[in-house]
Amino acid sequence: MLPLLLTIGVLYIFAIGVGRLSAALGIPRVTGYLLVGLVAGPYTAEILGLPAIVTKAQLAKLSPLHDMILSLIVFTIGGSFRLKTIRKIGSGLFRLSAFEIGLSALLVWVGTLLMGASPLEAGFLSVMAITTAPAATQMVMREYQSRGSLTDTILPLIGINNLLSIIAFILLMHYGLSTSPPFWKTMIQLLGPLGLGVLAGTFVAVMDQRLTRQVERQMLVLGAVALATGAASYFHLSAMLSILVAGVVAVNAAPHGPRMLEELSGIDYPFYVLFFIMAGAELHIEALFHMGVIGLVYIVARSVGKFIGCRTGARMAGMNITIRNWLGPAMLAQAGLVIGLSNVLAKEWPGPGKNLQTLILASVVVFEMVGPLLTRTSLVNAGEITVLNLLGKRSPVGYGDGLRRVFGEFVRSLGLSPIVRRNLPGDIRVSHIMRHNVEVLSHRAPFDEVVKTLGHSSYDSIPVVNDSDELIGVVKFADVSDTLFDPGLRHIVVAADIATDVYLKVTPEDTLQTAILKLKNHPRATFLLVVAQGNPSMLVGIVSHNDLLAAQLHYPR
Repeated sequence: MLPLLLTIGVLYIFAIGVGRLSAALGIPRVTGYLLVGLVAGPYTAEILGLPAIVTKAQLAKLSPLHDMILSLIVFTIGGSFRLKTIRKIGSGLFRLSAFEIGLSALLVWVGTLLMGASPLEAGFLSVMAITTAPAATQMVMREYQSRGSLTDTILPLIGINNLLSIIAFILLMHYGLSTSPPFWKTMIQLLGPLGLGVLAGTFVAVMDQRLTRQVERQMLVLGAVALATGAASYFHLSAMLSILVAGVVAVNAAPHGPRMLEELSGIDYPFYVLFFIMAGAELHIEALFHMGVIGLVYIVARSVGKFIGCRTGARMAGMNITIRNWLGPAMLAQAGLVIGLSNVLAKEWPGPGKNLQTLILASVVVFEMVGPLLTRTSLVNAGEITVLNLLGKRSPVGYGDGLRRVFGEFVRSLGLSPIVRRNLPGDIRVSHIMRHNVEVLSHRAPFDEVVKTLGHSSYDSIPVVNDSDELIGVVKFADVSDTLFDPGLRHIVVAADIATDVYLKVTPEDTLQTAILKLKNHPRATFLLVVAQGNPSMLVGIVSHNDLLAAQLHYPR
């Protein structure tokens, strides 16, 4: 057995290589990290009869770190549940969630019941089927820098799913496994995590205003998450529920809430990589041979429930066709939370609970391997990932050239010889960096809808299209200011009345330098509209100032 620190170092180096290979093959890096852990883990080694790189004893030692990282992930999921976003989506998000949760739970309960599970066993499986793994989904979105309405919907929906799943699990544990549980114990298990989460989130929101250094604010979040996780464990409360609530409170109550998550993203990625390596190492691949018919029905019923539930719920909520078609596949991943729930069930319900744990562990192998791939597919088909982010970025230097540069830089540092830098070739087009999913306003949109859309948009203006989806102009904040102060106009003005001509347009075939030059000549603009070649009225995408700068940094000429 290798020393633990040496093992971690080996795993990180392998993760770099496998992650890059995964990106080159068009597979999410998180899948590569899971495969590294799966191959290095003890359960695969037992099947192959080989010594494990990561042993069960080492995984046990890393368990507190695993719990801490999972809590960080759950905190960011809570933080993504921003009230501003919820107001933008409206009550439709909760209608969508009700259909998705209800149908998934119902199909799993009925399906497993018909295959021989008891009503209580089917009940626990239906509750655990609701959960969606926040970590894998979020990592895919971060890797490909997705942006759009589907991206904005996924994380809040995951937060609702996991919140309701934890609450339902607590209630089923208390009223299903105990004949007459004291009411006050149930209330403690429900209200205790909520109170702890509110306390932790409020503490972070208050202290975030007092700390002026970024590193101190990062330490604040890490410390608060560790304290809340440890306190929940000490008092036998749900740590995940506490942290989820803490994230919601902290980001929505702090004056600079979004900054909190942005600063955290600067230090958390290496921790997340280790988390997925550990998650892969803990995948019980041997459980696939023992899950039986009930396990297969669970996997199929949950998948169908997510697909149809999201599609039906999105339609009933009046959401766009992109969300209807591609939200379901993005909600399939399962890992940390459902494993934690199954572990609790196995301890509290010996026998049947242990059998359900085996079934859940087997299903996690399937969902954790397939889930990230389907999330990527959904985001790509939704047009919320740029072509440039899909392409595996090649190293700017080879190994030989890199070694020469290292030697040359060292000699230069000694003042003996300058090093010559070379420019990298590049032919980046707008089509490589534009996003296809564009938020638009109908030319018939009433004034109040225009104001609401502008207020919740990440851009400072919104394209306006006619009934034939032809671009007729844009509406900017400056265009609505006069109408805002004239109440008599608010009820008669529509988007077409205040739309202005579009002067910042590019085509997919324009070069990166052309697009950058246009923005340079209009320094206050934040994006360019992309129109079809030869048809300036056909809107095909959007490219932001940040996307252009990121492309220029990665591919300098």
